[in-house]
Amino acid sequence: MHRDVGARKTDMYKEVIACLVMTVLLCRSLDAQDKKLVVYSDVPGVEASGQYAFAVRKVGSNGPWYRPFAFVTKCKEGIDGKNNYFAHLSNWSNTYINFEMDGPVEIAIRKVSGKPIRQAAVHPRKKATSCTVRDGYAFVIIEKPCLIAVDIDGQMDDQNTGKGYRGPPIHTLTIFANPLIENRPKLDDPDVCTVKPGDDAPSEGDWKTLFFLPGVHDIGVGFPVHANRNYYIPGDAVVHGTMSNHGNWNDGHNIKIFGYGVLSGSKITHPEFASPKPKEAKLHDPIHIVGAENTTVEGITLADSAYHSLMLISAYKPESPTDMRWLKIFTWRGNGDGINPFGNGLIEDCFIRTQDDSTYVNGRGIRRVTYWNDYNGSTFVLSSLPNRKIVVEDCDVIYARAGWNHWSGGRLFNMRGEGKGPCGEGVVFRNIRVEDSRPTLQHFMMAMQGLQPYSDPSQRKRGAGDVSGILFQDIEMAAPSVLGEPDVLWGASDAQILNLTFDNVTIGGKKIDSLDHFKHNEHVRNIRFK
Repeated sequence: MHRDVGARKTDMYKEVIACLVMTVLLCRSLDAQDKKLVVYSDVPGVEASGQYAFAVRKVGSNGPWYRPFAFVTKCKEGIDGKNNYFAHLSNWSNTYINFEMDGPVEIAIRKVSGKPIRQAAVHPRKKATSCTVRDGYAFVIIEKPCLIAVDIDGQMDDQNTGKGYRGPPIHTLTIFANPLIENRPKLDDPDVCTVKPGDDAPSEGDWKTLFFLPGVHDIGVGFPVHANRNYYIPGDAVVHGTMSNHGNWNDGHNIKIFGYGVLSGSKITHPEFASPKPKEAKLHDPIHIVGAENTTVEGITLADSAYHSLMLISAYKPESPTDMRWLKIFTWRGNGDGINPFGNGLIEDCFIRTQDDSTYVNGRGIRRVTYWNDYNGSTFVLSSLPNRKIVVEDCDVIYARAGWNHWSGGRLFNMRGEGKGPCGEGVVFRNIRVEDSRPTLQHFMMAMQGLQPYSDPSQRKRGAGDVSGILFQDIEMAAPSVLGEPDVLWGASDAQILNLTFDNVTIGGKKIDSLDHFKHNEHVRNIRFK
């Protein structure tokens, strides 16, 4: 880890008249009292991205530039029936950086190939003060911590990368500007146990916090985590493997997994193709903890999850919260879901790019989350909706792409004939923005039973219980399905869709003001539009 006092000076960029050009970074010590910027510039044993390089500095300081390490997550060659990677995404990659900030910063971006950047756009748009291109480099200014993507040369914005895409692999980038870590573990703390790269990490011992030192670690499948312990992965550490409390409901409380490092699944096989197969597929979840009360996962990047990325399982108990904050999730495989909050989870300030379902709507709420789907999976899965108050708010969907259209999954709001029981009373979706101008599918697929051509009614049917009372408010979708797929509200005789309110919900600038907007049946009633 490198703070301002230990970060490497860059000669990656010079000022030439009013422009900055890339130069090479050198070490430089800054004022020890200046702790507004923490940059991780080297990760021993990890090869930096071959696509993009970055530099960052504080705005208005005229100070030096620092080079955050450029991680990369790649989609392996998708082989049907062999590894569960999607062939459509074979050899795609995403380059990403993590740093900490408190105050405005400027980020410079260049292509490692030396080719000039011609255009750049930040998503979500509102997160950046400015995004400009000068002399072949992109420059982004942000005022406060945020998790953003920068589309380079219109790779995503200017073409349809969903169903039918036959172009070359796409290499995207994301910038993760995190808040400063408070109460960072100290190496000389007697309650801290440090783990060197290559050493076996202890699961037991006389320690409170396990600290993975800079470099590459391998903890294997199902590394045991325990109650009343902390696990710290700093921004210059990569940990390969998965973490689990192995189904012990009395051993999941007061756990904290945190830092701005990486928990990688790139060495973990999808459980269906593992040899030998695991006794339980959930062992291949990057993090799986039951009884997760007063448990927190914060800051880390979950890269190339082999299975469901984050499973913190607990019944609704707000006095013993389960919290997930500032997480970044990248998956390239089927079953590479994002977060299921179950009954007690709160999801805040996360970035979720998945190729299966991104989030299940349950728990204590979802807010300020950025979503990205390329091939498969839904943004908000409604199958586990509670029948109590829960608010999903201030979220952005930057890309809503899919590799096919006639199936029951995918979409922004998805109820796909699964689950059972009454639900929806007190559920609010508000201030949701879909920036994608080329969404593959329709945004609403609320189907209590199957309907053609999306699914077989005889094969897909939600159990008895109406969905009723959901409020959709101030939801803005930039465009309808590029395939012309209609939005759907489709009830069943014993599982009707009732009493929904659409308040200022727009698609392509046009407000939804009538049930006629939807493909619907007789089991949809009392729908209000404002």
